[in-house]
Amino acid sequence: MRRLTLSLLLLVVGVEAGILIDHFFLWRRPSRIQAAPPAAAVVMDRDISVPEPVQCEATGSFGNNLYPSLLLSFGSSYPEYARFLTVVVRHAPVGRRCEIRIESGLFEQPYVHAAAAPAEGFDISPDLPWNYAALRKVSQLRPESFVVSVLVDNRPAAQATLACMIHPVNEVVSRVYDASTGEWQDTSVCYAAFVNEDSTWINSFLQEALACGGVPRFAGYATGAQAVVPQVQAVWDTLAARGLRYVDLATFSGGVPEVTTQYVRFLGDSVRDQGANCVDASVLLASIFRRIGLRPVLLFKPGHCFVAVYDAAQDGHLVALETTMLGTAPFSSAMTFGGQELETALTNMGTPGYSTVDIVLARQEGVMPIGD
Repeated sequence: MRRLTLSLLLLVVGVEAGILIDHFFLWRRPSRIQAAPPAAAVVMDRDISVPEPVQCEATGSFGNNLYPSLLLSFGSSYPEYARFLTVVVRHAPVGRRCEIRIESGLFEQPYVHAAAAPAEGFDISPDLPWNYAALRKVSQLRPESFVVSVLVDNRPAAQATLACMIHPVNEVVSRVYDASTGEWQDTSVCYAAFVNEDSTWINSFLQEALACGGVPRFAGYATGAQAVVPQVQAVWDTLAARGLRYVDLATFSGGVPEVTTQYVRFLGDSVRDQGANCVDASVLLASIFRRIGLRPVLLFKPGHCFVAVYDAAQDGHLVALETTMLGTAPFSSAMTFGGQELETALTNMGTPGYSTVDIVLARQEGVMPIGD
């Protein structure tokens, strides 16, 4: 009996010892269970791709500088100046409906263009719905924002805001630099928009000039070439008698290397202030000359402007006036010095800084008066 009990005891002790030994070696052995690979090691199906988000960007002409004088003077004749904005769209879903919307306080209403995206990347330079009355009222340099939105299948996809500087309407662009040719383009025809033969002020002025007795009437070329100079002198003398004087108020642009401008006042401003620089006076005289039926021409040389009229309706010669002498010299002196300036200008015509603006031709090209 004792032997049986001892045998059983030894068996139990042996089993317990085996279990402990087995647990010890199991803990020391590497686990047969493999951990899942880290997330970075998961390889996605190469045929599944996530599309790039749609992007848009807007840029403006002349380093994001807007000149209302360009738009108002001959934007209709030269649409490239009226377009101003270029919008670039990237990562567009080809073939799906892509709507581009542009908003600005200078528009009559937002511009909207909707069509199937022609490519992943494309650009547009649209004809914009300008509010010309608002452009006409811009009197000082100020910032203006254009907000561009892109919708894909009527859902917002991208947006960009372009901050531009809008210049005063009186800042006239005379030259712009064409980077594609490396040459300056003459845009002095813009000055024709400040010649305003429709100004109501001219009516009372002509009545005043007739009362002075210089001429019996203003009839343009209807009474012959011999009557042209007397009509021109009557206008000159009446302005001088009113106290209108030459003042050096020329203001040129700065900070925009692709553009050359000069500030030009409207006819009514020159009359009210009783002062005009060479361009202001030339524009004022040209307005009156055109109103009475004559054909005026603005002439430009580097740093200077003066005015002339043809002495006949057809095949006439130019009679020029040196406008800086208004109010300080008699008409005969202004015509003599004007003739000398004319000879110099015509000799150098075609070289940088020299140009002519025939108001009749400018009107035929669509350059109309901005207004007063």
